[in-house]
Amino acid sequence: MRIAIAYFSGTGNTAMCVTKMKEVFDERGQECFLLPLERGMPEDLSDFDVLILGYPVHAFNAPEIVLSFAESLSTFPKDKNIYVVKTSGEGLSLNEHSSARLSKILRKRGYAIEGEFHYLMPYDMVFRHTEDMAYRMWETAKALIPLDCKVVLEGRGTTVKTGPFLRFLLCLFRVEQKASGLLCRTFRVSKKCTRCGLCVRDCPTKNIAMTEKGVRFSNRCLLCMRCAFRCPANAIHIGILDFMKVNGPYRFRKTGDIAKEKKYCRKSYDRYFRKAEERIRKAEEN
Repeated sequence: MRIAIAYFSGTGNTAMCVTKMKEVFDERGQECFLLPLERGMPEDLSDFDVLILGYPVHAFNAPEIVLSFAESLSTFPKDKNIYVVKTSGEGLSLNEHSSARLSKILRKRGYAIEGEFHYLMPYDMVFRHTEDMAYRMWETAKALIPLDCKVVLEGRGTTVKTGPFLRFLLCLFRVEQKASGLLCRTFRVSKKCTRCGLCVRDCPTKNIAMTEKGVRFSNRCLLCMRCAFRCPANAIHIGILDFMKVNGPYRFRKTGDIAKEKKYCRKSYDRYFRKAEERIRKAEEN
């Protein structure tokens, strides 16, 4: 079986998950190829048996770069299976339904999503999770991914059905994506900037330039937060969103600071981990 994983990853969470999926498929003797969408749209997918679309949930929706890929999809065989892998910082229902517009676009092109997989990964915006929470999220995802790869190989899956009210809410939140070009215009770089150029090299849309006057932002921003999150000097201020900025990579290891984790959306986290642990336990028993 030949499997294509076409994905976008903002600060690395989705890339971690799809890379783990590729490792599992490789171990099981399948041909799996990672296709980062920021490097260009794959021209020919006619030789693949499975297509997996990966993305980080942005404003409770799939990012524009993934939607654009879906709108141009034509060479993947319509009788083959498509799956979705999505990552988010909390287990809210709106995140579960984030593929609604993506699914609609695919249906118009004659495709259907066979199944969806959702993994919680630490925030790169809103607030910083504790290292223990980040560790727990990643360990849980690593345990779930082999189970989901088995679902893909068996041609099974489940999708999320979205009603009209939720679709309306998702449409409202997409306004943030549409306003990304304007929001990015408010980004600024402080005097702490070392002109290392990492943000320029890293930007998936080539939206950032280094000039004699300093770093300049254009209007092609995806609000992926890669520049602010990865800046080694923490020098990038993201305008009106700055109060939600998170800077610096997670180490994904136990530190004993889980008690410091915020109580935000606690029920959604508990529900996610409870369901995941139950599924993992059942798989181990079988």
